[in-house]
Amino acid sequence: MPRLLDLLHLDETNHDVFRARTIFADPINLYGGQVAAQALRAAGTTVPEGRAPHSFHCYFLRAGDPKLPVDYFVNRDRDGRAYSARTVSAMQDGREILTMSASFHVDEQGPDIQPAGLPDVLLPDDPRAKPMSSRTVDIDFRDPRLVVEDTMVRQVWAKAAVDLGDDPLLHACVTAYVSDLYTGLFTLTPLRNDVALSSLDHAMWFLRPARADEWFFMELFGESLNGGRGLYSGSMFNERGELIARIMQESLFRARG
Repeated sequence: MPRLLDLLHLDETNHDVFRARTIFADPINLYGGQVAAQALRAAGTTVPEGRAPHSFHCYFLRAGDPKLPVDYFVNRDRDGRAYSARTVSAMQDGREILTMSASFHVDEQGPDIQPAGLPDVLLPDDPRAKPMSSRTVDIDFRDPRLVVEDTMVRQVWAKAAVDLGDDPLLHACVTAYVSDLYTGLFTLTPLRNDVALSSLDHAMWFLRPARADEWFFMELFGESLNGGRGLYSGSMFNERGELIARIMQESLFRARG
């Protein structure tokens, strides 16, 4: 297995073209959160210094192969006084597997208001918050649920198990890496094991600076389920209860077979 920083390392092979060379034999298709995180890293590499990501929206076009490298082609859409816009195309073996639009912003001062904080959950250092396993690399997870009603994860504590330094882009990429891992759709319907879930499009807004090598909490809620698609939203908080990010994702929701 590679390390997290290996997955997020990109080589610039041409002007604004980056390659993720780290591969491993994941038994499932290439994890979408990994591709999104790498695309965001590629885009952020091309913006002026001092601009951190504040949002992205990506479309998953094809399943990726975890045993092949991925090339990221970045288009510099615009650099304004305070914002930079980029689009990224992720290519694998001559086929496009993801497109991303991302925006970056200089730090500005202004009001800091949010309506709510952490829900009533176990904190990650509580001995009742049990460790959880996942398909991610170098990410620690804790189960925050006071009452475990089923096996479907809708709330989770997470943090990188390695020191990420002080680069805001890297911390944003790691939260993006985690953000595609679970689903909120089973808040709308009983848990089923015969359903194919696959990410269609995924959006994320980075609202406050965050360290992904410190514990952050993710909570997901279903919004709509119809027509073979499901929409869910999510929030991320740090341990102090500050809202650090919001997520929206539309997923395929279709019976297998």
